[in-house]
Amino acid sequence: MISREYVQRLVDATPVAYYVSGNDGGRAWFPWRMNKAHAPEGTHEDMCEHFALDSNFKDDTVTNADVLDLAVDLDADAVVLADVYHDADATVAALRGGLALAADHAFDGTVVLPLQAPHADSATRLRDDAAGMDVWWAIGGLKDEPATVKVNAARKLRDALGPDAHIHGLGFGVTEQLAAVVRDDPDLLDSIDNASSASNASVRDLDGCDGKNEKMSVLAARMTARRLENLRLLTPYADDGEDQRQAALGDW
Repeated sequence: MISREYVQRLVDATPVAYYVSGNDGGRAWFPWRMNKAHAPEGTHEDMCEHFALDSNFKDDTVTNADVLDLAVDLDADAVVLADVYHDADATVAALRGGLALAADHAFDGTVVLPLQAPHADSATRLRDDAAGMDVWWAIGGLKDEPATVKVNAARKLRDALGPDAHIHGLGFGVTEQLAAVVRDDPDLLDSIDNASSASNASVRDLDGCDGKNEKMSVLAARMTARRLENLRLLTPYADDGEDQRQAALGDW
């Protein structure tokens, strides 16, 4: 694996924290990780500086109480409360319940609120419930949308919450277009996440591997390479001039 010193150079240069998920067997250090509840435990939370435990919106059996309890067990730094995919009203109700639960819970880290569209309106409805708590406002439900939609949602949320709010892009990933916006407007987003480096790495792509022998180290190396490519894209190191940046920004 590449020396942590060189990873740190990119970490220090990026304006956003880039959280990665997926199972690499705990073989690769990366500063920011976000894994779903009931994912393989005991490996990833010790291989990072800041660990966020996701509620896993694809599994509605995982409750806010489950996630908060597990976060205490894993000594997580942040938890993502459960939302209701593409249902703003139900999500606001669920987050209100989660905030009330978190206020009296042993977990004392950051509570991440996964908003559904219209995100700025949802945040305004929850502002009083979250007052005095350590929260991140997360833009949810846009994982498969183009970068223009994600950026517009982030701008509206930033306008509604102001410069001091922590805004997270759930599943935003790193594309040329999104990275160009991050470089051009480093105060728009505070953090993003994605799992593509893990989901795109497969044992089936390894020559001469039958899937039964040691393979995770090779997969972890591939994941790390992709993560570093994405991380570099978010930094000024990837900005080779105004013309290149403007071409990536397009009409924004």
